[in-house]
Amino acid sequence: MAERKPEIALVQPRSFHTWEALNMGYLAANLRVAGYENISFYSGFFDSDKEIIEGCKGADIVGFSCTSPQMRHGLFLAEKIKGPNNHIVFGGVHPSALPDETLENKCVDAVVIGEGEHAFLDIVRGNHELKVQQPYIEDLDSLSFPDRRIVRQERNIAEAERDNQKRIAAIFSSRGCPFRCVFCASNVIWTRHVRFRSAKNIVDEFEQVVNDWQIDFMKFSDDTFTLRKKLVLQFCEEKLKRDIKTEWGCNIRVDTADEEMLRAMHKAGCREVWAGVESGSPKILADMKKGITPDQIRITFELAKDIGLFRRAYILLGMPNEDIDDIKLTEQLIDEIDPDIVGFTILAPYPGTCFYDEKKHRDIDWSAVDEYGNKMTRTCYLTNEQLQIEHDRLTKKYEDRLAFRNRAIAGGKNGGD
Repeated sequence: MAERKPEIALVQPRSFHTWEALNMGYLAANLRVAGYENISFYSGFFDSDKEIIEGCKGADIVGFSCTSPQMRHGLFLAEKIKGPNNHIVFGGVHPSALPDETLENKCVDAVVIGEGEHAFLDIVRGNHELKVQQPYIEDLDSLSFPDRRIVRQERNIAEAERDNQKRIAAIFSSRGCPFRCVFCASNVIWTRHVRFRSAKNIVDEFEQVVNDWQIDFMKFSDDTFTLRKKLVLQFCEEKLKRDIKTEWGCNIRVDTADEEMLRAMHKAGCREVWAGVESGSPKILADMKKGITPDQIRITFELAKDIGLFRRAYILLGMPNEDIDDIKLTEQLIDEIDPDIVGFTILAPYPGTCFYDEKKHRDIDWSAVDEYGNKMTRTCYLTNEQLQIEHDRLTKKYEDRLAFRNRAIAGGKNGGD
């Protein structure tokens, strides 16, 4: 008699806004390649607690992927799902940053640290260690494309179409970020060693997603798409060669995108670039370890405008040494670069960032800490109330070009961005 294969459930807990569970799609695709077909998926953004709990009750292994704001809901669900014969696994940014603290919860049997495909497969195959971590996958082309049907991509697309009048999907071209921005926790999962897919492999998935899901616009979800110029140019050439008309957008850094690259991207259908401006204060940019200057920001935004690219600026308030004059410098820079869209966030000391303090933050309810506004961050010169006043003032001033999440919050609604 053939050995019974375990039933596996994957869960995306809810938080402030929705996003595609591509990480779970990658896990599911990797499991299927290994011969595990009995896989279900639930999302707290779309499925009720009752649907998730009842759906997972019969599963042998239940995997949760959590950022810090998702942990409270994830643990609530896990407590309801946990039984004597199932194995509950937590992975993602928060459990990777705080594996021992995560394991203090009796409903959690194991934590995946870092990249999930091989580690979770190891657990499914019988590894019952408390903390499981596997070597990082160097050849990203060897991975199957994420299983978008398992994660019910159509729900995210329908939401994007409702909010933006476009059918939007996301894709990754790399994993990892070499930079050391103090407010970011990306390295907890991916490390600072960057691994890239080949141009052909990226375009293969791009084309497949466009054809399978009738996509109008593709978002690259890499921390920075423009890290390797040669790869960007190869991607643009390959996309043009296949005559794929679908437009796209990506995150850039103002110090990694030059004129040749941006013109090639525009020719290949790129219509939006999103850049971490963060601050107009040289002092604050240095504190952030951002590695860029206001002059580089000005030059790149002017160049992108001349080329015809729609430009988004990410702005972050609340660095410890920020005062009102620094915020005024940021405001002046926004006026100078005149972005087409601007998003304002407030520093959140999430686990994995340089600002997390175990003694100070251990008992924080992270489900109440949103990067788009929170009641805990203050600077050496500004109270949280003063920060909120400045945040509200800026969102009001630039309300005609606000990022979707800022607009959604102002309108009393959550949503993706």
